[in-house]
Amino acid sequence: MAQKLNWKKFIRFWSKFYNNDKYQDKKFYYPYIRDLSKNDFLDELWLWKMQVHFYNRTNKKALKSMRENIETIRSFRGSNPTFNDLYKFSRKIFKSGVVYPAFLIHICKPNDYPIFDQHVFRAFTLLTTKKIVDAPKDIQDYLSYRRFVFSILKKYKIGLRDIDKALMAFGQFLNNPQKFLKSPKANSRLRKFDTIIL
Repeated sequence: MAQKLNWKKFIRFWSKFYNNDKYQDKKFYYPYIRDLSKNDFLDELWLWKMQVHFYNRTNKKALKSMRENIETIRSFRGSNPTFNDLYKFSRKIFKSGVVYPAFLIHICKPNDYPIFDQHVFRAFTLLTTKKIVDAPKDIQDYLSYRRFVFSILKKYKIGLRDIDKALMAFGQFLNNPQKFLKSPKANSRLRKFDTIIL
């Protein structure tokens, strides 16, 4: 399926369904991912990532731990760390899971490591294996996803963030098509779109 896909059309189409109102990229993501000199950059990026789950106890603890390591995060941004360096560092803060360590790695080196979550992973697995897998198992799933994203970026010169938005919207659609199709805007656009075969 992935070989026949018109990636430029796919990314352009699905990125239109990314919910900027909900995620507020301009307020919480772009100003802080670009400039780590602001004292509250971690708070704002974590709020952006966590959304409604921001204030639970576990996430407050993770934020506190990231704040305690703020200078290390800043030093990674200005240096050339290996993936293993970044991964070991992320594991000091996030003992389990894949999504949050990947997000911390993204904060450290956003141009080298894309954002990762269950929605983009779901889209990725369908497009590459014709199966829907809802959750990554381990960091190898992230590294496979990263190779996939960079192959699109390299071949089609599409930005990382545009790829992320499209795959997130497509993954959300795969997770709950009925909810997605309730939107009149989504329904009319999908009728015009012939690239995706489900």
